[in-house]
Amino acid sequence: MKNLVSKSLIVTVCVILGIIIAIQYKTVNSLVGPDFVPSQKNKELVNQVSKVEEEKEALMNELTNLENKVQKYESEVSEESDYVKELSKELSKYKMFAGYTEVEGEGVEIIINNPDSDDAYGYPISIVEDYEYLLDTISYLNVTGAEAISINDLRYTSFTEMLMAGDHLNINNKPIGSPIIIKAIGPADDFKAALEMNRGIVDLLQSYGYKVEINKKENVKIPRYTEIKEFKYAEPISEE
Repeated sequence: MKNLVSKSLIVTVCVILGIIIAIQYKTVNSLVGPDFVPSQKNKELVNQVSKVEEEKEALMNELTNLENKVQKYESEVSEESDYVKELSKELSKYKMFAGYTEVEGEGVEIIINNPDSDDAYGYPISIVEDYEYLLDTISYLNVTGAEAISINDLRYTSFTEMLMAGDHLNINNKPIGSPIIIKAIGPADDFKAALEMNRGIVDLLQSYGYKVEINKKENVKIPRYTEIKEFKYAEPISEE
């Protein structure tokens, strides 16, 4: 009998402890959220990210200085040879195509802001979750003759990835959020006409409550692509 009572008490205590732990977990989870990271660890991660960003910035500055030296050398050599001069022009052109050169020219600036209200179920509408519309916008620009594109001052190229990560988008390994500002160099009138055509991408975005603004610009500046890419599998085909 005593053993039965003891076992009953132990079971009761365990149940009560379980309930207390569950309540504590829910309380902490509601206060700090499921993705809570201890402040000290969070500070360490922030410091590491800042350090890596500083190192990358220093390397990019060094790369820019080296490229300027190479460009100066190419310019000096091209003055001595028409053949080298033509090669230098071709190289500059392909750098622009690949996005490794900062460029400027006529174009448009497209600003996309999230809707002021939530959807029918009470959930916020975000361009981060609907980023496929950004890809559609870029397709419209490319079809209409875009020569260079950037998203929130990050160069968009054939190597650019666009991935949703939490509450933001990762583009060229950098997080961005709303508002989204897309810049494109090319025929501004054609861009505006293509984007604003009946039942086009602007109509679609506005039907979901997104606020879209398209501004024609006489001079749009688009930065260079800063990531370094190397071919691991593709090789040029030999003429032989």
